[in-house]
Amino acid sequence: MGVTNTQGSWNELSADELLVLKRCFIRHAAQPMREEEPVQLTQGALSGVETKLALHGLRTRGWLEAVTKSWGERILYIPIDRLPALYDMLLKQTPMNGIHTDHPITVHEAMTGLESELLHVLSRIAIQGVPLTAKGTIHKRSLQKLNELTPFRPEDLEGLGLHYAHAELYPVQTVVMIDLLLSLGLLVKETVSFRIQETELATWIRLSAGQMRKHIFATLMERYGKAEAPIQHFRYMLCAVSQYVGTDGWISIQCLLQWMLQVGLMPQNRLKGDDSTNSTLIDIVPTNATLNGLAEETVSDFNFNGPFMEDIKGWLKALTAFGMGDWGQTTSGELCFRWNVSVTDLLRPYHDEDTHQEQGAFYVQPDFEILVPPDVAYDVRWRLECCCERVTGDRMVVYRITRESITEAIELGMESKAIPALLDKYSRTGVPEHVRLAVEQWAGDVGRTAFATVTLLRCGTQEDADMVARHPALEGLLERLGDKDFIIPVRSADKIRKALAAIGLSPRLEPKGADEPAHHYPLLTEIENLEAGRPLFSQEGRAGLVYTGRTLHFYEQEHTLPDPSDYFPERSTVPSSWTKEWRSYHTSTSRQLMEQAIRWQAAVGLRISGKEVKWIPESVVSGDPWSVTGWYASGMDEETPSRATLQPRDWSDMRLLVPFT
Repeated sequence: MGVTNTQGSWNELSADELLVLKRCFIRHAAQPMREEEPVQLTQGALSGVETKLALHGLRTRGWLEAVTKSWGERILYIPIDRLPALYDMLLKQTPMNGIHTDHPITVHEAMTGLESELLHVLSRIAIQGVPLTAKGTIHKRSLQKLNELTPFRPEDLEGLGLHYAHAELYPVQTVVMIDLLLSLGLLVKETVSFRIQETELATWIRLSAGQMRKHIFATLMERYGKAEAPIQHFRYMLCAVSQYVGTDGWISIQCLLQWMLQVGLMPQNRLKGDDSTNSTLIDIVPTNATLNGLAEETVSDFNFNGPFMEDIKGWLKALTAFGMGDWGQTTSGELCFRWNVSVTDLLRPYHDEDTHQEQGAFYVQPDFEILVPPDVAYDVRWRLECCCERVTGDRMVVYRITRESITEAIELGMESKAIPALLDKYSRTGVPEHVRLAVEQWAGDVGRTAFATVTLLRCGTQEDADMVARHPALEGLLERLGDKDFIIPVRSADKIRKALAAIGLSPRLEPKGADEPAHHYPLLTEIENLEAGRPLFSQEGRAGLVYTGRTLHFYEQEHTLPDPSDYFPERSTVPSSWTKEWRSYHTSTSRQLMEQAIRWQAAVGLRISGKEVKWIPESVVSGDPWSVTGWYASGMDEETPSRATLQPRDWSDMRLLVPFT
């Protein structure tokens, strides 16, 4: 059976499916789990086979996915794109109050213009290159230039606790910048250098700033945020509660953490000073008593200055460095955060995104500066990066046209006529006449002389040279220098070689170490007719510089599901009356029924004092009389299952509870 991956809502799930999904979600978020863990998480609330059938339904609907390791072990996980719906589910089931906070006294404002900053970095890499040493590290001089280009500050990223090779050489802010470009597929590391991937870049600069931000945000969330479930819960809950405050309201981090404690997303030991990650300490089934007890506790009961809070603060600083929002502190020292982007739009699936590209124009000033507002398309900015010097970068980017910048642009492959044409086409108020004349003159001065790559053909004797000069097939292809030498255009070398071979003058191979072709700046012309389809810029598994600890992409995705009938081996040998009727059995038959339920990991219905209860047997203990250990299961998420030991005299009738009754 195959996975259909239908995109249904969580409220369309059965009660068992919802229970299994919620417990897996609370414990693991979108982190991988072993196949047997859901059975452990629902122990006492659902039978093992009920959990397996629920997992089957969840995988069918795409709420869970699976990969298989090389030795056959199956790993389950909740897909990232399903997380926002699950946090909305928790907010609907347990509404949040008092998330607002007063305006902080200290505010650290978000960086602006990250998209244009990354474009500038790419343009410098396109011009200067990033060569690597024999050990695979960036050359010291190139690293220094990259350090100067990075839009990030080290103090804004150190709290992420990132791990990467050559940490003694690479500053964290430069690592994040290069890793981001690698993760987006815009750069690739080769043997001798980093190289821009032109196809991906061509599509990237055709995106709007909002689309770029969406890919950057996806990379930020799952590449630079720690993988453990509680901090992943915090990242997504910070997004989910934005609907309560908008882009102007400040979110109280302590109120958010209090609510996460109440619903079980945050283990209490994390905020009470115990930073242990032992999962056995986490009660993933929040009871009513737990909820009420937490509601009565005050903020002072928790340690808001421990290691976990340092992780929280490090994440808020990173969001600010990436331009997503501002962080601050209130008069009492409490952390707070304010989004300045529509984070719900950033988390929407890509098929819903707006594909509109900016269509704005820039302003050419009399002092040769170009003012570029936020609504100027990025493919236009890319060409400005080639032929101008950047003065400042912010929401309004400022470039300056100089003789040197135009000379460099033409040497990089830009046509001399393309520069004034670019200014004419996209300048909102026209180009001042003296600026136009200067640009045309500077562009015209470049290329009046040029270095040409040619090959020198040297003959052994003057007689051989005369034979070459007289050959009709070589007429017009050679320029004679002196008695024995000729200049050969590179493009004609193959044709000339064949003609010389025909008259018995086949030349030796060219010497090694010939000059490399001139370096060209990519994508200088209008970009049209890109291939259909949206590149996965924020694709999981691309090689970067940062170690993320995520390994799911290394394993084979599993697209088939087990047959549910396999959960009930030898079903035909089981009496149908055990599953269809409430009956009283002899103690030996009752034991056989219990043992069959244990083999199938199924539940048994028992009538005790006239009341029907669901019993999940765990083990049968021999004796006179024999007994069975297990749970009274409620099946309700809000109640803790009760474990007990029963003897046959404790019930009157019984029935095997299976789905094929």
